[in-house]
Amino acid sequence: MLSQKLTQILRAKSQMSEVEITGLSEQEGWNWVYSNMPPKQAKKTGIEICFTGFCLADKSVLVAQATATGLHVVGSVTKGLKFLCVGENPGDAKVQRARDQGVPFLTKQQFSDLIDTGELPGND
Repeated sequence: MLSQKLTQILRAKSQMSEVEITGLSEQEGWNWVYSNMPPKQAKKTGIEICFTGFCLADKSVLVAQATATGLHVVGSVTKGLKFLCVGENPGDAKVQRARDQGVPFLTKQQFSDLIDTGELPGND
């Protein structure tokens, strides 16, 4: 008899019938699961930056610039976030989470300066 966890996985992820599932041994079931798992995505590397409060056109340009320079753009405030770039209409929740984590805020101009010079704003 298969474990409940394995049975649930096989029902959800395979196209096996109930008869086929119940005919498997625990080892055969786990072998199927591990051989049919999608490959793990490599963790993105680079300095994380998040943009908030920009219109779609501006944000797409900023994201392209950040990506081209090797920054990792994220859509929310994460534990690894290094910068929050803030536009005219920022999301209150993102701003508060970033503030709580001590994440430095950048304006659009400060972000451009960072991209151009490689130096953090205010670090003369």
